[in-house]
Amino acid sequence: MSIAVPVDAGLEHHGNNGLARGMDHRIIHTCGHEQSHHLTGFDSQQQRRADWLKTTLCASCYRAEKAAESERALTKAQGAIAHLTLVPLTGSERQVSWATAIRAQRIAMLRTACSFTSAETGAALLGIADAKWWIDQRELTDEQLLERAGATPLTAR
Repeated sequence: MSIAVPVDAGLEHHGNNGLARGMDHRIIHTCGHEQSHHLTGFDSQQQRRADWLKTTLCASCYRAEKAAESERALTKAQGAIAHLTLVPLTGSERQVSWATAIRAQRIAMLRTACSFTSAETGAALLGIADAKWWIDQRELTDEQLLERAGATPLTAR
């Protein structure tokens, strides 16, 4: 269910097609929570967006679901590398917290997808203590990450 309430201050001009109004819609999401959304555009666009929003979780439930999903992934990754000896990370408390998750996930993923070709490859990654380094390298491919760490390339399993 959505209830549309016109918002006079939210008038927008869309080219030569006339005026489209902004409307506040009260949406009941799939989680059962009701949330207000400010939708703009023509009536048909607003209705299409409102219909889609009804099929999603509210913002709070979505954030909670994503946080739980991240926590499960981190726990799984930490379990996969628990037997490894990792150097403690250095940096601010927030950097260390974030980098710990990045490092655990990346090393677990590398160990699952490929085998280290030498002890030096593993040692190169396991010995990086700078939290900022892990954060800065988080979006690199596996090959780029190993190259930046000064490690030898991986071979696929």
